[in-house]
Amino acid sequence: MDELTGLVSNKIRVEIVRVGGRYGSPQYQVRFLAKPDAKVLNVLSEGEQTCVALAAFLTEVATMDHRSALVFDDPVTSLDHRWRKKVAERLVKEAAIRQVIVFTHDLILVNDLEDLARQRGIDHVSRSVDRGPSGTGIVEEGLPWRWKSVEDRLDKLDKRARATKQLFDDSREEEYRKEALDIYSDLRASWERALESVAFAGVVLRHRDYIDIKQLPKTAVVTEADCRAFQAGFKKCCDLTDAHDPSIGRNADPPAPSEVLRDIQDLKDWTTSLRNRQKLIS
Repeated sequence: MDELTGLVSNKIRVEIVRVGGRYGSPQYQVRFLAKPDAKVLNVLSEGEQTCVALAAFLTEVATMDHRSALVFDDPVTSLDHRWRKKVAERLVKEAAIRQVIVFTHDLILVNDLEDLARQRGIDHVSRSVDRGPSGTGIVEEGLPWRWKSVEDRLDKLDKRARATKQLFDDSREEEYRKEALDIYSDLRASWERALESVAFAGVVLRHRDYIDIKQLPKTAVVTEADCRAFQAGFKKCCDLTDAHDPSIGRNADPPAPSEVLRDIQDLKDWTTSLRNRQKLIS
């Protein structure tokens, strides 16, 4: 009952009762407290059923005398943010006593898991599984691009910019143009991410259901010069990115590799400067 209370609180009044079994394999059934004869599958939503099933599983785990790893595959499928957060809290709690591996496509769950693990001082690592020319199941360190930190993004952009120099030197103009403009598209998105996670210190994050007021003092380091630098860097990326069908008269050459690297470095310097000043705030 403790697991049920923790995951579904008082919103779902059910109990897990033994209904039979043999040879050391007991069978259990989920029943409503107020109406034991009602069919649970006909009443609970898919998300509610998921929470009840997870609670039942964790109840069984609690009776085991080992600390083997637990593996979950998309444990929050069909769950809204209320249930998702409760599941994340329960998985992180379990991770304090055993290894917990979670496979998921839900990056909001990933954010909740990482935030809770950091708050509780629980070691955790993130990996992404992708596909590419060499096949599927390619494991890479860190999260997918859209969830990477600003520093990780800039490191990858720097390496991409250096790799495009060969295209530039070989006069493969169309290939270089495409790659350079793709870099500026990702650099523009990285300026936006830096504004959210660095300048605003993660006080407010999109899709997170709380405001981290502890970090609010760090936003005080942002100066008018920081704002102008952001506007200049972001505008240049926007000017070079074909968010809309460009005019056929607009046929300027993309920046040379050395300029691309300088523009990436501008965001690195902007981010580093803000973080250094934020460290001085107690």
